[in-house]
Amino acid sequence: MELFVMVAVAMRCMRAAVMLPALVMAMGLLAGPSPVAAGEASPSLSTSVMLGYRDGGRFELPGSGERSSLDGDISHAIALGYEFEPGNAWELIFSQQRTSLPAAGVDVDVAYLHLGGRLEFAGHRFVPYLSGGVGATRLSARGINVGSELRPSLSLAGGLEWPLTRHFAFRMEARGYLTMSGGDRGLLCFSGPGDAFCQLAWSGDVLGQAEVMGGMTFRF
Repeated sequence: MELFVMVAVAMRCMRAAVMLPALVMAMGLLAGPSPVAAGEASPSLSTSVMLGYRDGGRFELPGSGERSSLDGDISHAIALGYEFEPGNAWELIFSQQRTSLPAAGVDVDVAYLHLGGRLEFAGHRFVPYLSGGVGATRLSARGINVGSELRPSLSLAGGLEWPLTRHFAFRMEARGYLTMSGGDRGLLCFSGPGDAFCQLAWSGDVLGQAEVMGGMTFRF
């Protein structure tokens, strides 16, 4: 159920911030036809499976006001792409990290679901690309019953693909995420009879994280 809610939030954020992927696509149109178009037609659908490392994410500890960051930790991602013309594609990416905030004594899962555009600069053995997306961030705590939080977010990325065949390629990427707090202060809160508390508080209006990933792309 939470995944469906996350998709719904992502679609609402898309309508509010459609200029980001549109800008990526406009760059592709201004750059002119990709050299890929001169060769054999490429497969239009793709799936990328990646493993990486994500760092960043600063929060405030309720009560003390002390600021602390999430531990850097392993992340994993899957991206589904549709190339509607050579060098230009729509891409849906889901990336998740299981990490912790030692200062608060809480384990946190941070997941992103973004839909956006991808622009490739073909004509080289290593194919560079730019990508941008908008969608939703899901924050949840493990081991305690405080539910989860959904917030709008956006991302920008740059990377390289090394095609091995028409259907397989290595993929390396660096991606930055920005999550909007939505004006709320408390985060991962619990409210019950005679008891109410928040595990964390937002430190500023946005939460930033950076990620580097590598993996395989399968085209079909």
